[in-house]
Amino acid sequence: MKHLRYKTIFLYLLLVVGLLLVVSGFSYAYFISSAFSNEQVVESGTLQLTYLTDRNILLADVFPTDETEAGIHTFAIENTGTLEATYYLYLTDIMLQKDGVDTQSNNLKWKLYKATSDYTEAEEISSGTFEEGNNPIELDTVIQINPAEKQYYILKIWLQEIGVLQNWDQGLVFSGKVEATTVPKTINRTLVSMIKKDAVMDNVASTYVTSSTGIDFSQISSDTNGKGLYILHDSVNSQFPIMYYRGAVENNHVKFANLCWKIVRTTETGGVKLLYNGKPNSNGECNTTGEATLITNNQPFNTEADDNAYLGYMYGETGSDSYDETHRNDYASTIKSIIEEWYSQNMMSYTDDLEDTVWCNDRGITLASSSIGPGTGTSATAYMSRYRLVDNQNPSFECKNVNDRFTVSEDNGNGALTYPIALLTADEVAYAGGVYHTANNSYYLNNDLGWWLLSPSYFNGSKALVFQVYAEGYLNDYTVDFSYGIRPAVSLKAGTRIISGGNGTMENPYVVE
Repeated sequence: MKHLRYKTIFLYLLLVVGLLLVVSGFSYAYFISSAFSNEQVVESGTLQLTYLTDRNILLADVFPTDETEAGIHTFAIENTGTLEATYYLYLTDIMLQKDGVDTQSNNLKWKLYKATSDYTEAEEISSGTFEEGNNPIELDTVIQINPAEKQYYILKIWLQEIGVLQNWDQGLVFSGKVEATTVPKTINRTLVSMIKKDAVMDNVASTYVTSSTGIDFSQISSDTNGKGLYILHDSVNSQFPIMYYRGAVENNHVKFANLCWKIVRTTETGGVKLLYNGKPNSNGECNTTGEATLITNNQPFNTEADDNAYLGYMYGETGSDSYDETHRNDYASTIKSIIEEWYSQNMMSYTDDLEDTVWCNDRGITLASSSIGPGTGTSATAYMSRYRLVDNQNPSFECKNVNDRFTVSEDNGNGALTYPIALLTADEVAYAGGVYHTANNSYYLNNDLGWWLLSPSYFNGSKALVFQVYAEGYLNDYTVDFSYGIRPAVSLKAGTRIISGGNGTMENPYVVE
């Protein structure tokens, strides 16, 4: 028996998931796992807890399944001292990686049961996933145990089958340890997991959506057409389901880089996209409104407007009859230069906290036959954002053309950005509750001022028009040489944790590392 002069005991677990096979439309994974622990004792005065392990987990040739095929570890906690004890169970020192990089998994699940002395399931205690990656997990807390009492547990871990290909689960490597301690831990949760508890699907009726088919994007947000955090239903089976805020929400405030931001949505890669919202006041509150929510006001998107090229966040040659030459990313727009100069002065030391997400300057040409143009020179041309949001009221987070996917690295886009910062799209505003030429004074994006977005609308034969949020909260489009405000956006990396007890209100915002 090993005696430890600490208040903590451990069970070490190792789980490796590899060799994903795709056969006839189904995905299979190969698991190898083991657990090992000697009997260990924690002593504190006349309090003595003994940790007992029953058998190893050993899984082989296991494919995505359900709980009935889970890997099982059984263990017991015994009070061999003379005092009643209170202890806490955690899963700690978690290492969940893919290809050597920390990751998370919504499909790798765990469940803890109370058990009888012969390790028969008695009652479920808690369950969850590894959606927070390497963040410690609270299994059970404030557990009372009397002298001479032994308490038995069953811990299950399995990869859940979700009915679609699960390529993102290929090659997962997991290890961790169960920790029993008489001292409670402070666990900083990730920002995504903190907000996720309030999310509902966007294609069904819910508390603030009366239609049985979900949100109607042809109408503004309201108490009957969306207010809260929603899961994009098309993404629900993705590795990182997209969640977005809509309507008159008051709990999406964040302090990051000593500045105030509003959460707009999560990204396809698990990040959290934030919109600039000014500076905190002397009390640390993010109650900024009006012009204070802008980094600058009265600025053009581009100083010139007489060519299709000027719809671009970057642009190519004017006067060209070639679409590719017109929309090549050779020259920075006026607004891009302003935003990147602001970033260099205010955000450089926080770059490692940001993900290189896609900023979509969608210059795809509309599908509407009455509006098709070549997108060159001074030819009248409508663009896809206008087709989606004016003609059809059907927003999308997709960005099809690599040339329009503004990123720092070429790994996931065009590599044309200097820093990981840009503007929201008109589609993101539509998800939030904005509608073309329909006032919405109550949703969280309305600051009673006009400010630029990243989405081209059309070239009318003489001037280029880009979308913006207008002063009454509605989506509008106007010529790029006109002056509006600038509210940049950034995206926090997946796994970003909250380091305060905030609740997301402007008086008590979330504070992130």
